[in-house]
Amino acid sequence: MLLRSIASRLSLWVLAGSVSVLAVAGGVLFYRVSHQILEQAHGEATAMASEAGNRIEQRLARVADTAQTLAAVIGPRPDDAAVMLRDALARNADLSGLAAAFVPMADNPPISPFISRQENGSLDARDLRKDDNPYWEKNWFLAGLSCSQGCWQRHFYSQSRKRELINYSVAISRAGHPVGLINADVSLDWLSRILLDLSKPAGAYAFVLDDNGTYLVHDNPALIGQRGHAELLQAAAQHQASRVRLAVAQNPQARGKPVWIYFSPIEGTRWRFGLVIPEATIYAGARQAFTRVLALGLLALLALAVVTLAVTRRILAPLGTLASRAEEVARGALSFELPPARFPDEVGRLTHAFDRMRTELALHIAELTRNAREQQRLASELDIAHQIQTALLPGEHYLDAHCENFELHALLRPARAVGGDLYSYFMLNERRFCVMVGDVSDKGIPAALFMARTITLAKALAPRARTPQHLLSMLNVELCRNNDSCMFVSLLCGMLDTFTGELVMASAGHEPPVLCDGDGARLIDLDTGAALGLDDEASYPSRALRLQPEQTLLLYTDGITEASDTQQAMFGTERMLACLERSSSRSAADLAGGLLAEVDRFAEGAGQADDITVLALSWHHALDDRNSPMLDLTINASMDDVFETLDRCDASLQAQGVTPDVRDDIRLVLEELMVNMVEHGRIRETGETIDLHMRLGDGAVFVELHHDGQPFDPLQAPLPALTGDIADQEEVGGLGIHLVRAMASELSYSHDEQGNHLQLRFLHPARTEPQP
Repeated sequence: MLLRSIASRLSLWVLAGSVSVLAVAGGVLFYRVSHQILEQAHGEATAMASEAGNRIEQRLARVADTAQTLAAVIGPRPDDAAVMLRDALARNADLSGLAAAFVPMADNPPISPFISRQENGSLDARDLRKDDNPYWEKNWFLAGLSCSQGCWQRHFYSQSRKRELINYSVAISRAGHPVGLINADVSLDWLSRILLDLSKPAGAYAFVLDDNGTYLVHDNPALIGQRGHAELLQAAAQHQASRVRLAVAQNPQARGKPVWIYFSPIEGTRWRFGLVIPEATIYAGARQAFTRVLALGLLALLALAVVTLAVTRRILAPLGTLASRAEEVARGALSFELPPARFPDEVGRLTHAFDRMRTELALHIAELTRNAREQQRLASELDIAHQIQTALLPGEHYLDAHCENFELHALLRPARAVGGDLYSYFMLNERRFCVMVGDVSDKGIPAALFMARTITLAKALAPRARTPQHLLSMLNVELCRNNDSCMFVSLLCGMLDTFTGELVMASAGHEPPVLCDGDGARLIDLDTGAALGLDDEASYPSRALRLQPEQTLLLYTDGITEASDTQQAMFGTERMLACLERSSSRSAADLAGGLLAEVDRFAEGAGQADDITVLALSWHHALDDRNSPMLDLTINASMDDVFETLDRCDASLQAQGVTPDVRDDIRLVLEELMVNMVEHGRIRETGETIDLHMRLGDGAVFVELHHDGQPFDPLQAPLPALTGDIADQEEVGGLGIHLVRAMASELSYSHDEQGNHLQLRFLHPARTEPQP
């Protein structure tokens, strides 16, 4: 909780920064001061060591002077040796004993007196010649004979006097030859007292090394008689005063910590005085002072942090209010008031800005709420539009229930809620089936509206169109009207003869269809015209083919071939054909569903960018004998061929058991129509033809006539005046057309670039047995 406040964090940062600065500055200062303290300690310790060396040197010098004086005096007066030794020992308290040891020879005195100082201070005398071990054979005597100028010998422990001693020997010469020596014994106790009397710092200690590097005296008695470290002896070998730093001292009392050792040579001997001061002792004062200063500094910094915290909290108090109000804004509460800013500083400006933001945010949320409602309403309308658009489309599956010759399966998937792709199919009559697939430019609602208009117009115009190209032409003219937005639609239209499997197709800028059968899948070469809605004078060529059993025609939009994957590669025509060829089934549902599934796998992760439509039409050829064509003829437009054709029609109707009344009606109608075609519909003298198709259905006879002559719509011919006697009519004509319209149950007419097209239907509810 403490660190959640800006004031507390700021105070902590100030404290941490100040402590860091204090620590760095203190460290640098301590380093500089420590160096000065160390130099000062070196000077003081060197002086102390020199002073102690001088004191020892003075004491030893008195011993040496006494011995040398005795040697000079006793040399010519050897008989007075005992008296002189006693007087000298009594005057010099540093001496523990004096001896005049002569070489046993005739010219020397018979005794070698030795005067020693006892524990109680009395003097005791004895003759060295009476010792069990002859002294003239001992090393101290033999070495002393060579010390004509005097020398200090190795220290030793006296068993009789129970103490460490060292002796100074001076040879007694006669005629240039040593005849004996004066040996002065000195107790090391006075050296130890000198070390103890030194004013050493706390933790410091002293020692004296002899010429062999052995401790003569040491503040730690356990080290007396031991040899010093090699590094210590190397520094002690220098004649002048020196110092050395040892990382680990030999004395256990130093506890393994670094020490500084200061050496001072003792003149007149080869001994070295050493003063040892632990490094921690040298820096102890500086550390204590630094610790006190650091503690005071920390207390001052802590006080500064407290003051900073108090001041910062007071300054930033409005920020706390703003933070709580911001939390209310996060919860959606905007109806509150902010306290007035006390100063026009950054906090005051922030308070004013926050209040303006609250007001603007409330207005923005209100606007967003209105937009959300509008979006919800629009989504609802889009959903309704989707339902309406779906309702405009026929079902996905269609199976011809009348003759079961063909089956259709269609799939449409818009890229948005509503789209511009379309498909439609419907029966034009009992025999002709119309199917179409289209793709409107653009997407969304405009494309959906244009698609709805296209389907509505197509269904309205289809009954008047004989061929797909005629339907596309009429539909194009209608779509070009009032098309200020220049929208267009590509459309592929086909009309299927449900009895023969003949399919006529025309394309308005649409993708070519695919024909699938046992030999694989291949594109149908189909010439195309302009897209609908762009040019009202555009023409649309047609292509006719006859579907074979188990063939499937696939119509699709560019949403299939232009589907892209995550690498922006398109599905393409080759993948589509390969997918259709791999399909094990040639049914309409399997081909359409399999192709769409393959496109989904290809474009997985990339999203659908365009509407997709697939329509598959499978031809089964399940026509029975009842609905089979009776007559399919193409004749020249001549009278002879017309009457010969009428006779063949009558014979065919009779063979199918059509009643005589119906046969007569059909003959009369066909005669009237074909004779008019020959006599009044000629465009050129020769080369014109008439196509006749006759089929017998349930309860009706269906006849189709096609003539490539002048256009003439019998449905538009005026009715003749039938009042009075027909023989009295002044004008002849129009009666035959009237009879045609009266005798045919149904009559339809269309005209295109291929000529006139008539469809007639005659009812015959009862059939007689066919005559042989």
